[in-house]
Amino acid sequence: MKNGPLKGIKIIDASSILMVPYCTRLLADMGAEVIKIETLEGDNTRYIGPGVNKGMGAVFLNINRNKKSICVDLKTQDGQLIVKKLIKSADVFVSNIRKAALKRIGLTHSEFKKINPKIITANAVGFSSKGPYAGLPAFDDTIQAVSGMAAYQEAYSNQPSYTAGATADKVTGLMLGMSIVAALFQRTKDGEGAELELPMMETMVDFSLVEHLYGYNFIPPKAPPIYPRQSSPNRRPYKTLDGYIAVLPYSDDQWLRFFKLINKEHVLQDLRFSSLKSRNENIDQLYSILSDALEKEDTNYWIINLKKSDIPAMKVNFPEDIFEDEHLKEIKFFKTNNHPTEGELLYPSIPTSYNSDIENQTLHAPNLGEHTKEMLLSIGYSISEIESLVFRNIIKI
Repeated sequence: MKNGPLKGIKIIDASSILMVPYCTRLLADMGAEVIKIETLEGDNTRYIGPGVNKGMGAVFLNINRNKKSICVDLKTQDGQLIVKKLIKSADVFVSNIRKAALKRIGLTHSEFKKINPKIITANAVGFSSKGPYAGLPAFDDTIQAVSGMAAYQEAYSNQPSYTAGATADKVTGLMLGMSIVAALFQRTKDGEGAELELPMMETMVDFSLVEHLYGYNFIPPKAPPIYPRQSSPNRRPYKTLDGYIAVLPYSDDQWLRFFKLINKEHVLQDLRFSSLKSRNENIDQLYSILSDALEKEDTNYWIINLKKSDIPAMKVNFPEDIFEDEHLKEIKFFKTNNHPTEGELLYPSIPTSYNSDIENQTLHAPNLGEHTKEMLLSIGYSISEIESLVFRNIIKI
């Protein structure tokens, strides 16, 4: 983002796959300079999804815009030295490399502090280093399972299941970004760097329990750790005559207006449905009544009439529908950019609005090692030294 709120912040990003690259893309969209360190083979996401050229897959293009790519073998001393030279002028070093591996190659906060006392080191891990799961490999699926998130989906699929998306990766990426920004803010007050550890499991347990802590909020528990309304098998998009719709009357007034609309005002006289507390306790039956009513008219009828009654309702957008949504079109949420090697690309805008309309795409997603030479020249390497590193297969340019 040109002149974004993080302009002037330099981030060294030694990460791959989804979680941390999503985090650093958001920080880059907000103006940070992100230097992505890749292996000689490149980030695995370069090979996921359709593409024009090898190593420039769709998933990589979407989560690595606004970054610079340098290609370095971190297992070599010369490769490690490159990172340490970059650290001198950096604000943040972030990775999802396991701690034991970082220690073996000397890329730790204690080493970085000797070079740059104000450096913020952020490490995304599967599990807290304080517990018995420390150091175990972790991926989105395994974290959804162990954090309880998969089990909470059982109400909808009759068995534990994963969400249709890398939810653990993305939620942890968001938390990681917020933690980095908080550490940067703290540094403006005390002038000191910081070492952050962001574990996926603990992040997702906290995320799942926002509403589902429920009865376990009390000691001893007053109810199971499940919020009934969110876990009802009848809480789903409802079928209409020609599609699907999401409807959520919530307050007493909204339910009254809904039952007036379907000529069933008497339902709220039933003690099971007469208050927020009783509706929560009998939510399955209530949602069943809602579902039966919605099947009798088409989606447009309900959208018009529910809007008139000020009842929250939206039609279900299937994946292709999102790109034709009138609201997203009106606010120009999707942008296009001409990539120098991949052609015209579509991408979503950053959702946050700042004081002025600022374009959030300034750099295309980089080709592998596209900025290696530029970055090494900027930290004092000569052309002959760079050529030697290429010859010895330490870097790619």
